[in-house]
Amino acid sequence: MRKVINNTLRIFAISAVLVTTLLVFLAYYVQFTLGEHNEIRSRAAVMASCLENYTTERALDILHNAYDKATDVRVTLIADDGSVLYDNEADIQSLENHSERPEITMAIEKGEGERVRRSRTFGKRIYYYAVKVKDGTVLRIAQPTGVAAGMTMGVLPIAAVILIAVFAAAFYISKCLTRNIMEPINSIDINNISGAEIYDELKPFLECIADENEERARTEKIRREFTANVSHELKTPLTTISGYAQMITNGMAKPDDISEFGSKIEKESERLLQLIDDIINLSRLDEQNGIEDAEIVDLSHITVETIRALEKTAKERGIQIYYSGAPTYIKGNATLIGELVYNLIDNAVKYNKENGKITVFAGERSDGAELSVKDTGIGIPEEDTERIFERFYRVDKSHSKKVGGTGLGLSIVKHICACHNAKIRVKSEVGKGTTIYVTFPSVSAKNQTS
Repeated sequence: MRKVINNTLRIFAISAVLVTTLLVFLAYYVQFTLGEHNEIRSRAAVMASCLENYTTERALDILHNAYDKATDVRVTLIADDGSVLYDNEADIQSLENHSERPEITMAIEKGEGERVRRSRTFGKRIYYYAVKVKDGTVLRIAQPTGVAAGMTMGVLPIAAVILIAVFAAAFYISKCLTRNIMEPINSIDINNISGAEIYDELKPFLECIADENEERARTEKIRREFTANVSHELKTPLTTISGYAQMITNGMAKPDDISEFGSKIEKESERLLQLIDDIINLSRLDEQNGIEDAEIVDLSHITVETIRALEKTAKERGIQIYYSGAPTYIKGNATLIGELVYNLIDNAVKYNKENGKITVFAGERSDGAELSVKDTGIGIPEEDTERIFERFYRVDKSHSKKVGGTGLGLSIVKHICACHNAKIRVKSEVGKGTTIYVTFPSVSAKNQTS
């Protein structure tokens, strides 16, 4: 970055100096040229005024005396028919008629005329100024235009020395400016950006980095906690399975206990498999930026099918499931939506009271397609409401162990909601139950039929 800033400042300084120099030279050239032209106009006006008081013959004598030896300007007197009466630099016998020369034509018609063009006699670019005298003749004074350019080029060596000095100063100043600009930036502690004193223009960028650092730290903390929790959660069923298996293998189990031990091993194995499946699902969702295989699905149909699948489990605890709704279409992955609905209703069964009730709704609301699952279970304390979507977080750990939950169900639900741009909110009261609302973006009627 130091190199970029340094080079940018140098290029800017050099460009500014070069452009300024060119503009100054141009202004000097234009100003000098205008000065020359004004001087010629003044000389012509004065001479024309003098000639007006004399006859043509006397006027020629005056011109011979004044300009025969002059070298700075060319003076010509032209008759009203265009013939040349006097020229201080050329033989008038060799000169052609001047009646069609632009400056002469303008002077005859308007009293004065001027033109810059290449001289037919000398082959140079010359500024001509002509003024009409009272007797009808035209006095013309001319000067080569190269005089202004020559004067301008005369100062070029001095300008070159000044340019070299300015370039050297620009390089030195750009180096100092770059050092001063970079010093506050180089002093920033990337791990402690909040305490950095920096330019206001860079504050949004640093705030973005600070947010990323915070997010990275939070992600790393979650990853470490997740790794520790996974290890703990996997170790528990494996320890149980290993313990019962050793008792059976070593003959420590009574014949009557073998069936019970086998049942516990089977139960823990199922819990272990469920835990592994949930971990795989979470990992897959973490890597997923959007919805794969998105299609128009009927939320109410998936909900009804899920209720049928869990009805038997609910009845074993005397829990009644009540459903209301209508065909409700959303855009998403049918498998993930099914998993979301299953987790919500399964949680409502697991954490409900004996002979409790579950009320499920799937339908359109004013703000989108809504799925709500309400239970009459143990409820969630207000301070735990925001944390129930954390991985392995359990409100009632003793109850969770009884019902066999992995602690990942609601984390999966939250991830699926994020993938589908759905909003999720929780309303709960301890001892009375919990309602979870999921609102999906609505799908237009056109999309439903496509």
